[in-house]
Amino acid sequence: MCLFTTRGSLIARIVGVLRRAVLRGMSYDDGSVTPEMVIWTAFGAALALAVTSLWGPQILAAARETLFK
Repeated sequence: MCLFTTRGSLIARIVGVLRRAVLRGMSYDDGSVTPEMVIWTAFGAALALAVTSLWGPQILAAARETLFK
């Protein structure tokens, strides 16, 4: 007997495999912060500081000149 006899059973098996993979991945997540997350956060903060220091005065001047009606 073939496991993939109909299209519906094939989709059901794929969904089951994906569900088990997601649940298995979630079981290993302990909620801690990884070094990669720390590096990306530090990169984003450095980028924000660089943009603010380079273009901060121009951005503030443009914001002051903007008029809302």
